[in-house]
This record gives sequence, structure tokens and C-alpha cells, in this order.
Amino acid sequence: MLRTNLPRAVRILRRRRGWRQADLAVRSGLSREAISRVERGVLRGITVGSIERVVDALGGRLDVVMRWEGADLDRLMDALHAGLVEDVARSLAERGWSVRTEVSFNHFGDRGRVDVLAFHPGARLVVVAEVKSAVGNVQDTAGRLDVKVRLGRVIAAEVGWPDVAGVVPALVIGDTRSARRVVGAHPASFARFALRGRQAVAWLRRPVGVPSGLLWFTNVTNSREVTTKRDRRVRSVPIHG
Repeated sequence: MLRTNLPRAVRILRRRRGWRQADLAVRSGLSREAISRVERGVLRGITVGSIERVVDALGGRLDVVMRWEGADLDRLMDALHAGLVEDVARSLAERGWSVRTEVSFNHFGDRGRVDVLAFHPGARLVVVAEVKSAVGNVQDTAGRLDVKVRLGRVIAAEVGWPDVAGVVPALVIGDTRSARRVVGAHPASFARFALRGRQAVAWLRRPVGVPSGLLWFTNVTNSREVTTKRDRRVRSVPIHG
């Protein structure tokens, strides 16, 4: 069942501007009948893109929030992300890396959190890993990772790893068809990640050289995802290509 304040909000904002439904239709590029349906809450068959055009014409912003079984889905997604982070951390530790998770930093205005920070004592290399249960804004993800890599040595020193020879960015993505489509559709945005899948995992076992970036997919279905109202969770599986 769809519960939304959209119909009332559109009607109020339209009237506030002194517009008729026909006026809003012209400004949004939709028909007057479509505007009438939006204001009456008869949304079946109306695309999200059309609704965005109506909201944009009114100077508003559309936020679509999904809820599941009476719970806030953000909490469930946070649990999924936390499970993926634990999977990656455990897999790196099994390959001889010292690992820290959820490492916060604040350096001259650059602030944030590194999902997984790993140090290889033998190679003296640091991996700064961004873990994504789903790929959203590609440019935003790349920009945030750039900041973390630039501060990689500083962040590593703050957790007790001062002698760093190089910093390697890594992007670990939940393995879904949609995520793989996004990566395939944006080759330029992901070009920096020279080692992918099995090559990336092989390098983690024997880190020789400083690659421009690592990218691999990790299982989402069996991750530590909340599956019931009681937060029943299942054991995760190792990373893979």
C-alpha cells in the first residue's frame, strides 16, 4: 500500500503559487489530467520521472522512502552494509592484513569514515576500501574514495601504522545484477580500478607493486542481512570475483 503526502503537498504548493492545474501541467510538461491524478493520489501508471517533473516545477524535492514489515528500511540496509564490512575485514585478515573497520577521520575540514582500512606489514601497503551494498551515485562514491586515499597515510598513522609505502584504493560492491550493470555502463568512472575480481583477490594474497585500484564483488544474498522482524541473520561467505 502506498502512503504518501505527495497529493496534498502538490495541491498546497500549486495553490500557494496561484497556479491552476493547467499551469502546473504546462510547467511540468504533463497533461492537466495527470496533474489531477497526482493531486487525487491516483498514482498507478504515473512514472517516478513524471512525479519528479511535477515536484521540480513546484521547487520541491522528491524523496522516495521504502519501508518493510513495519521497520525502517534504512536500519535494515545499515545491517546489510555492516555485514558486508565484516565479511571484507575477515577475508583480509585471513590473507595476512591488519584490519580496522569504520575508521573515522577529521583532517583540516575533510571528514568521514573509512569502511575498511587494512595494512600489510610485509609490503607496507595500506588498502582503503569503500564497501557498497548497492551502487548509487557513481561520481559521489569516487569523490569520497579519492579523499580517503589522499589522506590514507595520515589515517593509517593515527591508528598506529606510520610506515606506509603506498595507499591502494579498493571498491567492494555487493554482487547483484544491477550493480554489475552499473559498473559495466560506466567504464570511465571505474577505469582506475586496474585489478578486478580474481586478480584483485590474488593481489591481496600477495601484494606486489602498487596497483591504481582494486574492485571486486562480494556476496549479498548470504551476507549478515536482517531477514525477519527479529533480526535473524545468516552466516556470510568469503569475497569473490
